[in-house]
Amino acid sequence: MKYLKKIIKLIYRYWHERWVKAHFQKYKSFNDCLKYNGMAKLSDAVPGVYRFITAYCDGKLAYRLLEMGFVPGEYLTVIENTGLKGSTMIKIKDSKIALSNKIADKILLKKK
Repeated sequence: MKYLKKIIKLIYRYWHERWVKAHFQKYKSFNDCLKYNGMAKLSDAVPGVYRFITAYCDGKLAYRLLEMGFVPGEYLTVIENTGLKGSTMIKIKDSKIALSNKIADKILLKKK
């Protein structure tokens, strides 16, 4: 099990780095990139159905999100977004999860 966790981390890190290099070299700012590709941060999302794209964060948080069901390509539903200093309530598969905006700001989504 210990080796499986390491393998998952390595695979996630590899694809995350490829995605960042492919998408951020063309644009002047991060927000330009998001608008051009039709993506949004989870903290900015309005209630509705989205597809999880990626999370840009350190290894511990990335692994924790992976355990909660944040798998690239997985659909999730934003139930409630309480604003700047609040939290975001989402539903992945059969689980409801509340994330702080600090974490939600690091997650990218694409509209279904």
